[in-house]
Amino acid sequence: MSCYLVGRIAIHDPERYGRYAAAFMPVLRQYGGRLLVSEERPEAMEGEWDGRKLVVLAFPDREAAIRWAESPEYREIARDRLAGSDAIVLLAEGIG
Repeated sequence: MSCYLVGRIAIHDPERYGRYAAAFMPVLRQYGGRLLVSEERPEAMEGEWDGRKLVVLAFPDREAAIRWAESPEYREIARDRLAGSDAIVLLAEGIG
């Protein structure tokens, strides 16, 4: 069953986050992931949005998402994301 990662990201060091973003796609693809949404200013249709970036990733299943998140390749580039931003990241399985 498909699995999704949804991130709400506040970037406070654009240089560090930029390095992460530049290295991101090859690592994501290597683990079977797809970038569905990467929006700097999502539009709130209900309620209030706090202005953070919105990211949505898709993986074939939960195991693939975990393999990617825990991979040495991702952990290496994630250092810049962790140093350059604050994030809330959720893992959710799709509906079969």
